[in-house]
Amino acid sequence: MLTRSEIDAFFENGYIIRKSALSPTDIQASRSAIDRILHKCRVEGLHADHLRYIDGERDDIWGVNNIFHPSIREQALVNALAHRQILDVIKALIGERLRYYLCTLLVSSEQKPYHINWHRDFAPDGEVPLETLMGRFRNHVQLNGALYDDETLYIVPGSHRRELTDAERTVIQQTPKAAMPNQLVVKLKAGDIVFYNSSILHKGYNIDGSKRQTLHYAVLTAPPENEPPNPESPTSQEWLNESAFLESLPDRLKPLFDNWLKYG
Repeated sequence: MLTRSEIDAFFENGYIIRKSALSPTDIQASRSAIDRILHKCRVEGLHADHLRYIDGERDDIWGVNNIFHPSIREQALVNALAHRQILDVIKALIGERLRYYLCTLLVSSEQKPYHINWHRDFAPDGEVPLETLMGRFRNHVQLNGALYDDETLYIVPGSHRRELTDAERTVIQQTPKAAMPNQLVVKLKAGDIVFYNSSILHKGYNIDGSKRQTLHYAVLTAPPENEPPNPESPTSQEWLNESAFLESLPDRLKPLFDNWLKYG
């Protein structure tokens, strides 16, 4: 599935791009599903508490969180996580013992320019101790799967394995949307997928409103089998505890959700 050089590049640079990973049939199924979700969110007003709003104002969105919620759930997007060009790549990068983390959509805004600050996930100011970065080095994979041509993601390759430089700190503190030293625009064609470490310095930039529909999924490694489970079921996404949903999952996904339920 992946060559040794691709795996090495992922850990060295913090990302790899898999070209044409999604077929035209895959793309169309996901686009249709997302169109239905966006109609529910933007027209019917459903799922409002799970939307990513631009500038915090509830008049335009750039993303939809928790897309497996029953109010908007689409089987095509559940199945996408099980896609061999997604799940098998993740397994090749971080191993077989996995647990679900998130499935989200990133979309083009309708009214306002979309431009978010440079950040690391879980650290908006980018300040993360090296020890913490190393702890996250091999424990997760995040991905953006482009359903339209997409040049929205900007990254600084290699920044996932080191603390900020003085120049990077200055940008984040003083002009957090400005060009960053050594930045790279991730250029995806429809069907391409970028797999990346979420500790990499990155930002989103779609100032001209280009059409965007992007699958934004993340998977974590699961603890060792001998680690005791969390005594309490996860509460952050309680709808994923429903037996009907768990039974409907593709067989390839059931271990990920079993581990999510077991460890949170």
